[in-house]
Amino acid sequence: MSGYRTAAILLTAAAVTGCQTTKPEDDPAYIKASQVEQRVNALERQSQGMLDLQRQIEGLQADVRGLRGDLDQAQHDAQANRGQARELYADLDKRLSALEARSASAGQLSAPGTPVTTGGDRDAYQAALDRLKSRDYPGAEKALTDMIARYPDSTLADNAQYWLGETYYVEKRYDSALAAFQRVVKDHPDSRKVPDALLKAGYSVYELKRFKEARDYLQRVVNQYPDSNAATEARERLRRMDAESRGEG
Repeated sequence: MSGYRTAAILLTAAAVTGCQTTKPEDDPAYIKASQVEQRVNALERQSQGMLDLQRQIEGLQADVRGLRGDLDQAQHDAQANRGQARELYADLDKRLSALEARSASAGQLSAPGTPVTTGGDRDAYQAALDRLKSRDYPGAEKALTDMIARYPDSTLADNAQYWLGETYYVEKRYDSALAAFQRVVKDHPDSRKVPDALLKAGYSVYELKRFKEARDYLQRVVNQYPDSNAATEARERLRRMDAESRGEG
């Protein structure tokens, strides 16, 4: 485009000056045309630079919007994780408090023919629970595992196995938690912890995104132990799964 403008200006200058024999580079019209051409080229370069800068600004603005979106999502995820952690701690504390209340009311009495819990296994069990309550999960895991290994016939073995599963669950080690809860059901089928173990087994497979299996565990709690606290929690989780459209057949 600039070349065509220069040619047009030169033709105009030639028409004005007629057949004068002045050298082109000395012709005032030529000089003026060259100056105009230089100014036009400078303006074009400046305009192109501004366009490039505008595109860079738009690209940076798009990057900023993307980063803000990532930040918002990260903040949302962090808040959700904090909420889940609080729920886990609250649930754990509630269950531990209930266990302590039952232990206090029962005292040291045992029914005739029931194996007596010795000071050794009781002390080991209580020490493990103390670690769990203080959120020393590695310490609680080791203490519970040792207690189960040392006192496999203890009347507290089923409870210890259950709380070992809870320890894994709070640590989000859902495969290990599932195995621990399943062992409660398998090794202690008559234990009062079985409904809770089935419930938390369902929670564990839910976290593993095995939603159909989770629904089966929860429904089993409702069907087999309909009047238990575990059944109440299972019904609530099933309702939430229905709302989420998870765990279909």
